[in-house]
Amino acid sequence: YEARASDVDLERITSSTHNALILEKLRSNDDEFTTLGIVGVDHNWPDEEDFIVEEGDNLGWLGYFIGKSKQLGSLWVFHLPGDDSFRQGLAQNQSIQELHICRDLGEAGFQSLAPFFHNNNTLEELNLSLSINSLECAKNIASLLGLRQIKSLKRIVFENDLIGDG
Repeated sequence: YEARASDVDLERITSSTHNALILEKLRSNDDEFTTLGIVGVDHNWPDEEDFIVEEGDNLGWLGYFIGKSKQLGSLWVFHLPGDDSFRQGLAQNQSIQELHICRDLGEAGFQSLAPFFHNNNTLEELNLSLSINSLECAKNIASLLGLRQIKSLKRIVFENDLIGDG
């Protein structure tokens, strides 16, 4: 990735012009681009700063540019790509201060974030905006937090009292 990062044609590695613009903002370290959402095509209300994961997106490049970003301070995860190269890139990030997890990622999804938590020294807030309506989801979150790998974490926020009886 490093050798091609400055000249890769972003239109050819994404599914849309919108996603290409997101990658360009990340690549250029646009100082106004500090928040990124990662959403699936089924997301009901994508924002201007949302990367909409669709077929045709090279998610390794998304991870690489997130990992290299010095401006990205907030990441909202509505959809966690299963691509290993995406996660390897994400794990290199040293600018994200807030991580918002907006859906149950499952055991494998939460575990796949462990390298990010271990490597990132700037994460101060973990915001869980998801329904914790099963024992399995609660166990996945507890397992992630039990790793004690989040060195810089100052605050954990559970949004909207979403802990259910299920």
